[in-house]
Amino acid sequence: MKPNINLEHPIVKESITYYQNKMIQALNVPQRVESAVIPIYHVPTLKRKPVQIGSGVLVKIKSEYFILSASHVFDEIGNQQLLTGDGTGSVVQLISGERFSSGKGKSGTHKDDPIDASVFHIQAQISEALKKVALTLNHFDFSGHKECEPPFIASGFRVKKSNTAGNTVQSKREGFPSMEISEEDYKRMKIDFETHIALGYENQVLLNGIWQTSPTPKGFSGGAIIRIDGLSLIPNTCDNPEPKQLLTGIIIEQRRGKNKEMGVLIGTRIDIHLALIKHFLSDLVDDINHHHG
Repeated sequence: MKPNINLEHPIVKESITYYQNKMIQALNVPQRVESAVIPIYHVPTLKRKPVQIGSGVLVKIKSEYFILSASHVFDEIGNQQLLTGDGTGSVVQLISGERFSSGKGKSGTHKDDPIDASVFHIQAQISEALKKVALTLNHFDFSGHKECEPPFIASGFRVKKSNTAGNTVQSKREGFPSMEISEEDYKRMKIDFETHIALGYENQVLLNGIWQTSPTPKGFSGGAIIRIDGLSLIPNTCDNPEPKQLLTGIIIEQRRGKNKEMGVLIGTRIDIHLALIKHFLSDLVDDINHHHG
C-alpha cells in the first residue's frame, strides 16, 4: 500500500497521467547512453560459473577505452581484470587493465567510501561490438542544472535477470525512469549535490495505475544515471523536438524508504570519474578540459 493519494481525484489523475506520459516519452528517447551500460561479472572462489555482480559504462576518450563503475563492485573482483559481456548470450570477455579509484573508507574498503568511484582503464583488445557502444565526452552531462526538471533514467543490469550457461551469460539491461530529488531533500538526507546525484526511488512505484513494490536494483551499482536532455517535467518548458540521453552519474547506492523518508537511488557525478582519469593519465587532460570549458 502506498500513501493516501486518491488516484481517482481528477487533478491527481491528470498529473499522474502527465508524469507517466513524460516518463514514457523519456523511455522512448534513443538509448544511446543506455547502450553503453554493460554487465560486470565475477567468478566466485570455488565456483566455475561467472555471476553478475554489477554494471559499468563503457567510454572512449581519444583512443583509450574505459569502464566507469562503482568501487565497491571492484572490492569483490580485485584489481587486474574484469569480466564483461554484452548480455546477449555471447561469450563473457575477460578484459585486463588497471583501475583508478577514489580513496577507501575507514573500514579499508569502499563500503564506507562516499564517493565510491572507479575507472577501469582497458589495456586489452575488446570486441567491435563493445567499441561500437562506447560513449564519448559528447554524451556526458556537465550541466548540473535543475531549472528544467528533466526526467532521468537509471539503467543497469539486475542480478535477478542474469542467467549463466557455461561461459555465456544472458543478462537484461533495464531502465527505470525517475526524477531528481529537491535541494531540501539533498540537504536533509546529507547527500552532497556537488559530487552526487540522487533520484527518487520509492519502495512503491506506480505501474499501470497500481502501486507495486519497486524492484531492488541489486547489480545496478556501476550503472548509469541518464538525464533526458530536451524533456522537462514542467509543462511548456525546455522541451526540444529531439531529446537525447546524457550520462550524469554512475549508480553507487540505493536507500530504501523508511518511516517518512523517501527512497532514493544515488549516483556519483561523472566529473569525479573524469577527475580520476585526469589524475592518472594527464595526457588525456586537454581533451577533457576542452569539453568541460
